[in-house]
Amino acid sequence: MDIHSTVSIQEKSFRGWYTRIWIRTLFFNISFLLFFCGPTFGSETLSGQIIGNAIRNLSLEDCLEIALTKNRQRQISESAIKIAEAQHQQVLSTYWPQLSLKMNANRLDESPNLIFPESTMALTVQGPGPTPIQSNVTVHEIDVKLMDRDSLISSVGLVYPIYMGGKRTAMSKQASTGVNIAKEAARKTDLQIVLNTKKLYYGAVLATSLHKLGRETLDRLNVLLELTEMLYKTGTGTVMKTDFLRTQVIVTTIRSSVALLASNEELAKAALSNAIGLSWREHVVPAANEIPFVPFNVELDELISNAYQFNPEWSKLKLALEAAEAGIKEARSGYFPTIALNGNLSRIDNSYDAGIMSDKNIKSWNIGISMQLPLFRGFRTKNEIREATARFEKKKQEKLYFKEGLGLLVKDTFLQLARAQEQVMATGESLASARENRKLNVRAYQNELAETKEVIEAQLLEPFISAQYLKARHDHAVSRSRLDFIIGNEILEPLRQGAAK
Repeated sequence: MDIHSTVSIQEKSFRGWYTRIWIRTLFFNISFLLFFCGPTFGSETLSGQIIGNAIRNLSLEDCLEIALTKNRQRQISESAIKIAEAQHQQVLSTYWPQLSLKMNANRLDESPNLIFPESTMALTVQGPGPTPIQSNVTVHEIDVKLMDRDSLISSVGLVYPIYMGGKRTAMSKQASTGVNIAKEAARKTDLQIVLNTKKLYYGAVLATSLHKLGRETLDRLNVLLELTEMLYKTGTGTVMKTDFLRTQVIVTTIRSSVALLASNEELAKAALSNAIGLSWREHVVPAANEIPFVPFNVELDELISNAYQFNPEWSKLKLALEAAEAGIKEARSGYFPTIALNGNLSRIDNSYDAGIMSDKNIKSWNIGISMQLPLFRGFRTKNEIREATARFEKKKQEKLYFKEGLGLLVKDTFLQLARAQEQVMATGESLASARENRKLNVRAYQNELAETKEVIEAQLLEPFISAQYLKARHDHAVSRSRLDFIIGNEILEPLRQGAAK
């Protein structure tokens, strides 16, 4: 054996070893994609048959409309807005006069009386003569009844605060800010519902596409298995039994993976149905056949600027800072007096018509101005101001901390979006080559011009790249949806109008 023959044998041995390693690696990657690209939502698996008896073919807009109508979290947010609005109206009530009616029915143990003590009075009486007559008259003790022991006292009181040291203005500012914070929280809830619905919808479309890809791959491998068997039995000997067995093992393994993909598809659709608020009996089928891909060409600086303008959490922090500042003014009002206008209208009903039960005493009214100035409260006002100031500083630091984190979060999502966009472009180009490579290898194999391992490699390479392409489109769509959620500029008004119909 010469040196050239030895080198040729070594090259063939190395090529065989390399090909086996390459096929094993490729098969591992295929299995990884089949098992983990499809969304999984639990450890339990479902059969491939449809669970439930109602099938609904829904577009993404339909799912969003249903989710914004039936999602419980959105109803909770709306209740929170109503609570904040009611609290605001409670604060505004301090600008109105306070009227109160008070009635008191009393029975005393005895009728009230008044004792006139005994007294002596000197009287001058003009008699028949020219000289007046001087006389001392003694008046004995007199017991006078003032009223009966049963009485009904009715009164209407008026209190109208005129000046409260700025407390009302500060409380009104805090309450109105609370309403806006609740509205921003509700907007975040809507954005979260939209994000979750989009992620699950795109996940269901991906699971359906992967299941379809798995079935197509299995069908092609079944055809390849039949062709390999035919060439093995009737060919020229280039295809051996080991080639047939290798192909049979791959077909069996892919069949098992397709069953898992079918289960993942049903789980993804069930999760979507549950997320948008439908019953488990209703089976949702995405109307879209593929995940949309729209290239994203917005600058990062513009995205961060929009996030600082529209992000609901950022808006809540700015509003909370305003409320904390108003809290300082409320605490400082403790150093100022409270001035109010007071009035009272009263009536006494009693069966006795003498004593003090005269017309002047039965009905009476009074009006006046009162002032209350705290002189010493044990340094409470001072510490209330310190507390409010500390709260303001805390919110201020939270705002600065969130500002840095928000910019970083937008940048991270932007980079993920750019990476997914590049992957879509790259895998889209390689997918066309993989398809052409598969077709050429199949034609060559039919004419016994290609080895079995080469055609298997081509058959597995196309679905591998196709799965990467579908996953890249899914990641791009999800990253774009997540970026819309972070920035907070999702157009929700048309969806709300549709949900209200």
